[in-house]
Amino acid sequence: MWDVELPRDDVLAVVDRAVAELLAAARIHEPPVDCLALAQGHLGIRVVLDHQQPQRGRAQRAARQRHIFLRPEPREERHQWTVAHEIGEYVKPNLLAALGIEPTAARAMMGESLANLFAHRLLVPTPWFGADAPACGFDLLQLKERYRTASHEVLALRFLDLPTPCVVTIVDNGAIYRRRSNAWRVRRHLAPVESRCQLRVHTRGEPCRLAADGWTVQGWPVHQLGWKREILRSVIEGDS
Repeated sequence: MWDVELPRDDVLAVVDRAVAELLAAARIHEPPVDCLALAQGHLGIRVVLDHQQPQRGRAQRAARQRHIFLRPEPREERHQWTVAHEIGEYVKPNLLAALGIEPTAARAMMGESLANLFAHRLLVPTPWFGADAPACGFDLLQLKERYRTASHEVLALRFLDLPTPCVVTIVDNGAIYRRRSNAWRVRRHLAPVESRCQLRVHTRGEPCRLAADGWTVQGWPVHQLGWKREILRSVIEGDS
């Protein structure tokens, strides 16, 4: 991904510091972070809905002003993510400079990756989430109420950035869409207790917590008409 080898922790520290500085300058001291308001009110970036927009969002400079053009989306979180990503692109030169990398020495993919990292951490800032998640028992739905501009998926993936070892699984319409761990190598399929938890959440449409076979599994529904997503957070006993 990088032309220059850098420790991941160093990259994350630079991104987190840039997020903290931006939020402090904008006088945002608690969630939720409204990235549209941040872009327009603090950074002077005009956000425009464009019904002809083919992709989710694009940025361009016109008449000496930077614009972000958004395709209309059914969920506000998608607009928030797109603008957060474009803010990441906006600050990318500063991030590269802080990492000691010349922009011409970095691959295009690196800029994309930095923007993604920045977007995740802007919507869900590390210091806040690091305190809020364990305080509410890692309850995804409670966290969604507090970080309402971030999607359930973004919040769930941020569990992997916390010190507590866990596995995060996202299941869409009964099929595993994403499954990641911050501590162990995981198989693509669910453990038996994870399967039971996912099935209960899928059929009942309500959160579930199960413990068996050395696992503790939390599951939450993200259900819409014609589409069901379940998100699991799994911890192995003795590793929490």
